[in-house]
Formats: sequence, structure tokens, C-alpha cells
Amino acid sequence: MTSSKSPRLTFLTRFAFGMGDFWTSIGNIAMSTYLTMFYTDVVRLDPSMIAMMLLVVRLAVAFWDLSVGILVDQTKSRWGKARPWMLFGGLAYGAAFLFLFADPFGNSLAGIVYAWAVYTLVNVAYSTVNVAYASLTSLLTDDTNEKTTLNIFRMTTANVGAMLVYVLAMPVIGMFGGSSLGWSVFFGVIAVLIPFGYWFTFANTREVVGGSSASGDGIARRSVAEHFRALARNRYWWLTLGLNFALWVYNGIANGMAAYIAKYVLGNANLTAVIGLATVIPMVVVLPFASPLVARFGKRNSSLAGLVLVVAGSLLVFVDPANLWVFFVSIIVRMIGIVPMNAALNAMSADVVDYGEWATGVRSDGIVFSSSSFSMKVAMGVSAAAIAWVLGASGYDGAAAVQSAGTIAAMVNTFVWVPVAMVVVMAVLLWFYDLDGRIDGIVSDLASRR
Repeated sequence: MTSSKSPRLTFLTRFAFGMGDFWTSIGNIAMSTYLTMFYTDVVRLDPSMIAMMLLVVRLAVAFWDLSVGILVDQTKSRWGKARPWMLFGGLAYGAAFLFLFADPFGNSLAGIVYAWAVYTLVNVAYSTVNVAYASLTSLLTDDTNEKTTLNIFRMTTANVGAMLVYVLAMPVIGMFGGSSLGWSVFFGVIAVLIPFGYWFTFANTREVVGGSSASGDGIARRSVAEHFRALARNRYWWLTLGLNFALWVYNGIANGMAAYIAKYVLGNANLTAVIGLATVIPMVVVLPFASPLVARFGKRNSSLAGLVLVVAGSLLVFVDPANLWVFFVSIIVRMIGIVPMNAALNAMSADVVDYGEWATGVRSDGIVFSSSSFSMKVAMGVSAAAIAWVLGASGYDGAAAVQSAGTIAAMVNTFVWVPVAMVVVMAVLLWFYDLDGRIDGIVSDLASRR
């Protein structure tokens, strides 16, 4: 039994925390699944330019993630240190997102400048709210099993949000004949709702770990250099950074290529919804069962077992790439396999915070989660750019109703082999993650020190 000073969280707190990722997921799906297609097929921007923009902006903004993490760790307020950044970051995120799926200038120099500017602003705001939100995992409780439960609530609501986007996006856009107005209306409504969503999470959560519940008086403020020196000696921090990167490259390729596969391999753009449902329904159904699985077998072992299914499901595509049901079953199998990894990874980062405090005396909630977001942002930039590069190199033509055989093959191979490669990376990193057997004793020792 884990020793903990934190009380058991109420259902409302768990649900409110989870709802934060509902909106984060919607924004992420919008940018990873639909934005590239909006730029190539509606605005008609050059795929090579899009690839450069997606990569450069993501890499640049990734460093802002680290800055937000530092700001979170240095913040003292009556609301705690993460919640105020999440609240005001959510306002900025909703305001910027309102202009993302808009085409005021078309394929022109002004259109290119507009795309760069708005995409940058959206990502800066997204980073602010996402880093602060993720930091709450280790600030709401110090119970390792409760952290896993929080992450399962988070992932469940995130996948419900993703499911709604997949089901509604293309039909609503289709009501406007696929014009830019349809894109603006659908994603504009989401933009208006985003700030209210983060307010709900803010209003129904409280920071209680590490002196965060009050103004922070009496809590030693560490220098940024101290935080990073401590983390540099924390090998579990390095492992979770690598795991985040590999998982988000996997997600980015799977989500980003899905819309193109639906439209050009399966022959119907509306099948994006079917592929999307195959992606999120297994997560929604299986995630509630992940908590006892992870609690019994550990975060590492349950994740490793699931990755075997991911490989099997990925390779299944080659049975018949143009068959909807083959794709459907393939995605379901690999999404069931990735559930333990998704359920465990954020909780791993929270355990890394506790381990770091125990080993070095320096607690770095914000920086640990911002560095995870940093690796995620780099991965999303790399994966989004990779899709655009693959399309450009294979001769993709956004104005064509049918793509060449070489382009189709490039889409399918990218959809299969990049995720398989990322599974191998995750498996190697997980092999060296042995914190599961130590964390209960570490948390107990920390509770006795405080």
C-alpha cells in the first residue's frame, strides 16, 4: 500500500482534471489530422513550405514549453503555481485558435505570412496551457496509483473529444461544400468553447502537493540551474523524454496520415471519421480497465506487452491496404496495444518528479512536464513535417482527385513502418525503466520527510 499524505481525490476532481485534456485533444487532433489537409487542399499552399512551417514553428515553440515549466515552478499564488497559467493560457489558446482554420488571402505571399503567424500564436498558447495542465498531475496528489487514475480520466476524455471531432468534422465541412467557410465555422465553434473548458478544470481542482495549495510561503525557490542540474542526474527523466518523443511521433504519423489514406487510398474523405473512430473507441472502452492492469503488472511491463499488439496491428495493413475493414481491424488492434503506454506515461512523469525530489531534494513539477511537452512538440513537428515531405517527394498533387501509385505506396508505408520503428524505440527505453518497483518506498519516504 502506498503511503501518501494526499487525501483520496473526489470524482469531480478527477473528472474536472480529465476534461482539461478533452480540449487539448480536440486542438491536437485538429492540428495533427486536419490542418495539413486544410493547407494543401483548401488554401493550396505548397507541401514543402507547409513541412518547413510545421517543423520550424514546433521546434521553436518547444523551447517556450521549457520557459513555461520554469515559470510554473517559480510561481507563487493563492491559486497555486500551475492553475493560473492554465486558466489564462486557455483564454489565449481559444482566441488564437479562432483564426487557425481561416483562409483570408489564399495561396499568396500574404496567405503564407498569415499561416506562419497564426500557427505560431496558436502553438505558443497551446504550449502554455498544456504544460501547466500536465503539471497538475503531480500537484493534485502524491499517490502513484491515483496519478494513474488521473491519467486514465485524462486519456478517456481526450479520446471522447477526438471521437467527436472525427465524427463531426468532415460532415459539417461538407455541408459548406468543402469550402474554407465550413472549416472556419466548425473549428471556430471549438475555439469559442476552449476557454470555458479550461475554466471548468481550474475551478474544480486544487493543488495540494509540495506546498502548492497556498501561496507557497516557506517553500524554497530554486534557481533554474539547480533544477536542470538535478534533472540531468535523473536517468528516469531522460527515459520519459525519449518515450514521449517516440509516442508522439507514432501518434503524429498515425493521425496525420489518416485523412490522406481515407481520401486517396480508401477513396472517400468521409472515411476519416471511420478511421478516427477506430482510433479512439478502443481507447475509450479499454482505458477504464488499464488502471488495475497497470497497478498489478507495473507501468513498464504492461506497456511492453501492449507494444507487441501494436506491431501486429500495424503489419496487418499489408493484407490489403485498400480494404476498409482491414484498415479498421488493424487500427483497433494497434490502439488496444498502445492503451497501457498512454495510460502510464503521464503517471511515469509524475513519478519522475517524486524520484527527483527524493534523490536530490529538488522538486521540479513544471520543468519535468514542460520537458515532456518539449519532446512531444518536437515529435509533433517532426511527424507533421515528415508527412508533408513524404507527400511532396512522392509527387502529391492536392488538386488531383486521384494520386499516383507511388504516392499511394508512400502513404501506406509511412503509416505502417514509422509507427513500427517508434515501437522498437519505446520498447528499448521501457526495458531500462525500473522505477515501478521503487516508487512506493520513495513516496513513503518523502511523506515522512515533509
